[in-house]
Amino acid sequence: MDIEIYREFMVLAAHKSFVSAARDLNMSQPSLSRHMAALANDLGCELFYETRPLSLTAAGEVVLKYSGKIIGDQANMLAELHSLPTSRSRRILILDMLHTNALYIGINEVAASAKQNFAGLRVEFLNMDSSGLSAKQMVDMGKVDISFETVITEEGFSDPKLPSSVRSIWIPEFHGELVVGVAKDSPWASRTDLELRDLSQGRFILQANRHSERFREDFIRMCSEVGFYPNITLVPSDNPLEFYATDPGDGIHLLTKVNKKYKPLIADLLKQHVTVLPLRDKKRYVDAYVFMKKDLDRPELEFFADKLEEHAERIRPEIYPPKL
Repeated sequence: MDIEIYREFMVLAAHKSFVSAARDLNMSQPSLSRHMAALANDLGCELFYETRPLSLTAAGEVVLKYSGKIIGDQANMLAELHSLPTSRSRRILILDMLHTNALYIGINEVAASAKQNFAGLRVEFLNMDSSGLSAKQMVDMGKVDISFETVITEEGFSDPKLPSSVRSIWIPEFHGELVVGVAKDSPWASRTDLELRDLSQGRFILQANRHSERFREDFIRMCSEVGFYPNITLVPSDNPLEFYATDPGDGIHLLTKVNKKYKPLIADLLKQHVTVLPLRDKKRYVDAYVFMKKDLDRPELEFFADKLEEHAERIRPEIYPPKL
């Protein structure tokens, strides 16, 4: 069984709709339906009740419980295989934040092109949340070939400072204004003049992983500049879909207002429980970058990097229109 089917199952379980899940998986609805029917047939149980929205059966709840572990175990296996000298030139390993390969259009296009240009090349997405390593460390230590880091700035586009051995490439789909998400019954939910300092007594919630460390540091710095040190709760979660699909209670999500044309996977999950609010004091921006090692001995990796840069440059004018 193709292990990708478990990722599709997790996305469908989060969306509770074949239409929206298929859209964010970049596949047709009939294909997703066939895959779910095949999974149910292979496991010998029904996974969903045919309700609107879809709901998991007891068996579906069990499959959801283990799906993340199945994907994680495959990731660990591939990481070990990747460390073997004989296998390095045949695959590109990419850190997967689950929504990465759904939202980042460029990486899907480039992966398809690379596999056409390099016979036998495999492109694998790995879940490395439990590695304890930062994005740069994962690349430097060879755990993955491609990692990601998210930053917050007040100027918009800003290159992260990296050692000369690491190449960074801007991800246009992830660019957007920093906004916050609060529970719909929160006293803040009806505010139209919210400023960052107004949230000084709030509790901010972030996923507990190392690849968002720079984002967290940038946010702490910005809060300090307006007079407070933020109360941040790190929530252990292997699945970002689960994290964002859950009622935050008194917690505050830190979010990115991206271009609507990209229909981010998380947006549909958030709106079930959360009101998204801009900050009126000043605009702050979120940007994400691909990190790759400069490796002249791996032409497939150089090809990948060049094509991702071409993708970024092609979309940049949409986000930063030329000044007349």
